[in-house]
Amino acid sequence: MLYSNADLKNWLPSLADTPIGFAGMFYLGVDDFDGAHDRISRHAEIIKDTATDHTGQRMFYFRDPDGYVIGINDKAALQASDLGKYA
Repeated sequence: MLYSNADLKNWLPSLADTPIGFAGMFYLGVDDFDGAHDRISRHAEIIKDTATDHTGQRMFYFRDPDGYVIGINDKAALQASDLGKYA
């Protein structure tokens, strides 16, 4: 996913003061969304907790040890949505 700076700051407010011009987001689709959340949250900073977007996708975002933000998507929710036909 590519975001404009304004869109990224709106979607992930914790990055609002980060000096960036444009951002790419790396998402991982997981089979066990809740298990992935539990495990990752024990070891990393969750910067946006579980949310569901307008398409029904469940996701959360965490910061890795190098400061990169990674999104986790619920694979089952993606496959069940209208977007699933493109995945």
